[in-house]
Amino acid sequence: MSKKSQREISEEPAKENGLHSKPKKDHASMKIVFKSLSIIVICVILGIWSEISRFYSFSQAHGLRYWSYKEFFPAVIAMLLIFFYRYSAEYLLRGWIDKILDNVKYKGEERASHIKRMTKWVCDIIFYTLTTLFGYWVLWGTKYLPAELGGSGKCSASLESYPFQEDTPYIREYYLLQIGNHMFAFFDNLLFKRGERNFYEMMLHHILALSLTMMSFQLNLVHVGSIVLIIHDPGDIFLCISRFYSDSKCKKMSVLICIFILNLFVWIYLRLYVFPSCVIFYFFKTYFSFTPEAFSVFRFTVGLIIAKQVLLISMHIYWVIIMGQRAFSTLVRKKKIRTCLLYTSDAADDLLCVDLGGRRIIKKK
Repeated sequence: MSKKSQREISEEPAKENGLHSKPKKDHASMKIVFKSLSIIVICVILGIWSEISRFYSFSQAHGLRYWSYKEFFPAVIAMLLIFFYRYSAEYLLRGWIDKILDNVKYKGEERASHIKRMTKWVCDIIFYTLTTLFGYWVLWGTKYLPAELGGSGKCSASLESYPFQEDTPYIREYYLLQIGNHMFAFFDNLLFKRGERNFYEMMLHHILALSLTMMSFQLNLVHVGSIVLIIHDPGDIFLCISRFYSDSKCKKMSVLICIFILNLFVWIYLRLYVFPSCVIFYFFKTYFSFTPEAFSVFRFTVGLIIAKQVLLISMHIYWVIIMGQRAFSTLVRKKKIRTCLLYTSDAADDLLCVDLGGRRIIKKK
């Protein structure tokens, strides 16, 4: 084999056919879009946030529960604990991840950076599994956990009689834990991932997620907000499982395809069906059924929440399309090559296969 790295070899055909220019242009265009949307969303949030004081006045006048900024202190504590959990897990899991990470696909500096990503995926799998279980424990038996999510309630009940809603035990603790996690994700991306390719894409997502959870908490929209959180967490679990398994050296293509299809189904069902039909639709319905007094209080804040939800589901559609394209390209590519051994260092001298990233490794003689 020549002295050129495997990546250089894999990129030569693409360079000869001029296949690199279009993806770079597409990425630059999307970067501008995500950056512009992030700035717009931040400006709108700062302009509208003062409207929350109108909700406080309305709540005091009608004897409603509302949560002030002081209530976010437990969320800050949760953020710090999550920070400690994730970075200590990165240190503790490094050796185990290094043993199961694909030895051929990742080497050198790329291997070290990918070990960090895989530890993050393990932490995400554990965390989102626990938050999903916690969320179901809190909401189980309530009238607003809909049948679409395995409950016995109705979607419309999450906004029924809003803003005059009853409290649910432990829902505050569940919500503040989720806010703490979104705080961590926002600051982690802002402070430590500025050089990554999808920085602005993830920045927009974290801004939307954090502002939605914080604003819904302050506006006492925790019933419907909890449904939104439960809708999103399972998708992150299966996405991290598929990413982690695809980069392990002992993966089997049949198992990987099943995980990927399951992940795609969960995303489409929960984020593209349940989210708009069970949350966004009833937000619109509630928005236009407010009394004149309530509408004067909620017209900007609830309207902004609806707008951010629409933007969030647009990002979900974008991500589902990308996942579908990758799944299709992987399936088509695998049909064109012969069966390969597992990607281990022992197999490196015997085979030449194409991995999930599309890089050429070693081919059967």
